[in-house]
Amino acid sequence: MKLELGIRAGVAIPLLATLIVGMSILVVFNYITQVNMIKEEEARSIEVSINTAQVLLESSTIHYQQMAHLVAQMSDVQEAVNKKDRNRLIDKFLPAFNSLKENFGVAQFHFHVPPAVSLLRFHDLTHFGDDISKERKTVVQVSETHKGVRGVEIGLGGVGLRGVEPIFYKGSYVGSVDLGGGLKTEIDQVKKAINADLGVAVYKELLSGWPGLKDIKYTFGQWVSLYFTQPDPKMFISEASLKRAAESKERYYTEVIPVAGKEYIVVYTPFKDFSGKIIGFIYIVKERLLSPVKVFTMLGINIFVYIVILVLISVLIGYGMHKYVIDPLVQLTKFADDISMGKTGEKIDIKNARGEIATLAKAIERMRITMKKLLE
Repeated sequence: MKLELGIRAGVAIPLLATLIVGMSILVVFNYITQVNMIKEEEARSIEVSINTAQVLLESSTIHYQQMAHLVAQMSDVQEAVNKKDRNRLIDKFLPAFNSLKENFGVAQFHFHVPPAVSLLRFHDLTHFGDDISKERKTVVQVSETHKGVRGVEIGLGGVGLRGVEPIFYKGSYVGSVDLGGGLKTEIDQVKKAINADLGVAVYKELLSGWPGLKDIKYTFGQWVSLYFTQPDPKMFISEASLKRAAESKERYYTEVIPVAGKEYIVVYTPFKDFSGKIIGFIYIVKERLLSPVKVFTMLGINIFVYIVILVLISVLIGYGMHKYVIDPLVQLTKFADDISMGKTGEKIDIKNARGEIATLAKAIERMRITMKKLLE
């Protein structure tokens, strides 16, 4: 059965179909473009967060090494270390250490004499004279190379950031000095800088000599979570995830974790000590930019906007088609029908006729005049 369409339907249906197809293509294109842009922004955000965390931690160790270097260059310090004069060092630095500890989070200020013997701990004045070679590899390295070193180190106090500098007296190596702080203060500063939660998971076996290990609450197989800026790291990390991160050959490893109706990206990047050895992971937790809710919301907004545009375009085109094409054609059809029935008295005047419609109207008007003369 052949479908007969009127002029309105014949014009409107193909036009509307074309508009719908075109708008659908635009919706898909715009949606894909937006999703890709968000993915790129997510990737950039991860890169920036990792770089910022590493730079801030490195900056802290640089500051500790700078302070240690300043102390090591003082002539009276060099003489006091050479003579192992603890009282002289205490009188000179104890007030300054207490101020640094209170105001800037400096947790350790330590003098050592060769090969690696504690001379003076400002953070523990009663504990000295012990061999620290097993737990303080930075001090051993400085003693062997007579060069400064900085970075992360695991010692009797757990994981800390250290800067160690050699001390010379009249050209001879007489000892070393180190300053440092704990991770918690620096992790809190990193959180403020990257606007994301983060923590540190370290291999448990490396902390076997640390008395505080027994008090660690969160253990994940061979790793322990030392610090996390949220109360419970188990909401975001697991032993399986840490294993996958350890097996990954990439610069960092990411996972998407659903928590309380939201999606979070957990980024694992290797946590290295002063020698470059991987001792665990820094994990960064960021709310995902491209969550399913946001994706569907974005798609819904795209569809709504394009439907509104489609309706407006359809209304405008429909109005123009009716005014300048369909209505004039309907009028001309009526005039042609009247002429065929011998009604030739009414002049054909189509006000909104344009282009070919106007030409057709003039042709029918000439036909009306000719028919009128013939009939007279």
